[in-house]
Amino acid sequence: MKKIPLKLVLVVAVSAAIITLLLLTLFFVRFQERRLSTLNPAQGRFIQFLLREIVSDSSPETIQRLASTYRLHILVKKAEETISSDPDYFRSKPYFRLKREPWPVRRMRRPEQAPRRPKMFLLKDDHAPVGMEVVRGENRFILVKYGDDSRVRRTAFLVTFSVVVVLALLFFLVKRWLADPLSELETAIRAFPEGMYAGEPIHSSGDLRKLFDAFREMKEQVRQAMADKERLLRDVSHDLKSPITRMRVAAEMLPVSPIRERIMKDLSELQSLVNQVLDVQKRKNFKREIVNVEDFFGEYLRSRKTEIPVKLEVSAPFSFKGNREQFARVVENLLENSAKYADLSKGVSIDCDVKGETGVIVFSDSGDGLGEEIIEHLFEPFFKGDPSRRQDIPGGSGLGLSICKTIVEAMDGTIHAASSESGGLQVTITFPCE
Repeated sequence: MKKIPLKLVLVVAVSAAIITLLLLTLFFVRFQERRLSTLNPAQGRFIQFLLREIVSDSSPETIQRLASTYRLHILVKKAEETISSDPDYFRSKPYFRLKREPWPVRRMRRPEQAPRRPKMFLLKDDHAPVGMEVVRGENRFILVKYGDDSRVRRTAFLVTFSVVVVLALLFFLVKRWLADPLSELETAIRAFPEGMYAGEPIHSSGDLRKLFDAFREMKEQVRQAMADKERLLRDVSHDLKSPITRMRVAAEMLPVSPIRERIMKDLSELQSLVNQVLDVQKRKNFKREIVNVEDFFGEYLRSRKTEIPVKLEVSAPFSFKGNREQFARVVENLLENSAKYADLSKGVSIDCDVKGETGVIVFSDSGDGLGEEIIEHLFEPFFKGDPSRRQDIPGGSGLGLSICKTIVEAMDGTIHAASSESGGLQVTITFPCE
């Protein structure tokens, strides 16, 4: 049987105890309100005392004093006058909803009492007796008690407030112990493998620690595998440079013929592939500087001749922290990619804008378009797109867009591709604005 974490058991136990305490408090408050608002036949001596006081002195001052002292609504009706401690209450709906029942006088009766006695009625709110009505000849006395629940309500408020505070603390602890670490782990998993070299989430207690340790181990294994692959590519590419150079020298000594031209072309492509593999490794570390996109594109388009027409539109200029030379390589690769596969007559549009605190650069070309299954893999090393876009252009090495991704992410940016509105390819690059 799997062991339940002690922290979770503690939180559940304390929460159950607090909820039980809250329910008991609410029951106690309701019971006290009922008790303090009840005037029943068992309080015979108290009722006799009140009636004697009212009969002996029915002045408004006495009525108000008794009502204030004993928390009562008092109404005295005589032939010549009516005196009330609370006229509004005796005109209210709660008063008219009270039920009148005959008073069980036998409980109050003493042996020396005269057989003739006043008419008495019990006033009930639902099933609880809350008052009485006494009729003596032309005089009528009505007493209705209301509970002194101010202290009860204060106690209930304090208990409820304390329970809420403790529950809030428990929820905070649960969030800190469980929700926050799991959320952090989810973020790390979603960022994988882009965030492979970022710091891992750390959780140092309970069963979650095993989960986090397993994730770190998996991430370290993948990281090591990627590092081994990159090192292998770098070493193999470096070791290939000398043999390729020797073969190129040997091929140049051959007589001019179609076979010689084919060999030279293949060696050139192989040399280019090796150089690009080595170039990927070089472009992960470079000096940072502030790059203004408007100045950069203006200078780039003036100083370089592109194979495809370029339309530049800077809706909102911005600057980012990167490297001009490396970013120029990104632009060059994207324009070369469009020149190979896009419609040359329609060219490429470059739009620069700002959204919030992020600068956005969008490259859009026109053509036959690409399927979603191809777009998902465009930035993977050695992946080649659909050759049907321009079959008269030979395919490249499949490293151009991969190099773009490496450079952009090294400058804290993002890059992704989608189909453009004109049917071609749209590449969007974002950078944090400086």
